[in-house]
Amino acid sequence: MTYQPTLVGFEEVFRAPSSAAQQDLLQFPKIDTETLRYHGKQFGRAGELLVESVLLSLGLQSVNVAEHAPFDCVVFLTQGVLRVQVKTAIRPRANCFNFNISHGYHRSPGGVRRYAENDYDLLALVCLSENVVKFTADRRRSQIIGIEEIEGLRRRPGSSFESALADLGVDQMAPAPVGPVPFCY
Repeated sequence: MTYQPTLVGFEEVFRAPSSAAQQDLLQFPKIDTETLRYHGKQFGRAGELLVESVLLSLGLQSVNVAEHAPFDCVVFLTQGVLRVQVKTAIRPRANCFNFNISHGYHRSPGGVRRYAENDYDLLALVCLSENVVKFTADRRRSQIIGIEEIEGLRRRPGSSFESALADLGVDQMAPAPVGPVPFCY
């Protein structure tokens, strides 16, 4: 077998991951703030996968999109394609899950900025420690889900999706269009 040396600086990429970090995560959601920050991308991805799971359980197909798009997945409805932005909160603070609806990173050249009005169609707010999702068409920059809402979201995962569609003026029971599926913008 031939040996391909790695490029200088890429040695870390090819090392086996440390099991210490995984041990920290086994205590989820009771983990410290530094661990939360370090694994932020993982928790965001976990939220996206939970949204896909909920959508699939509702009989809806969805597909993830490239990371730098202003939405995280598309959902295929009979009326067209729905763009969904996913926001994940790990655990509650002061009996609420808090969501900051913005994109970008504080240390990036573009910084943190608001979404444009046409960047996405629906929000999926994920309360990761509770394994629940709330769908909404509300575009406010700051949103919360109170602890008292969790049981209702768990009991009927599709109710917030139906409400969000109604807020958008989309009738999920409408007949399928004839011809190619149009895009919803």
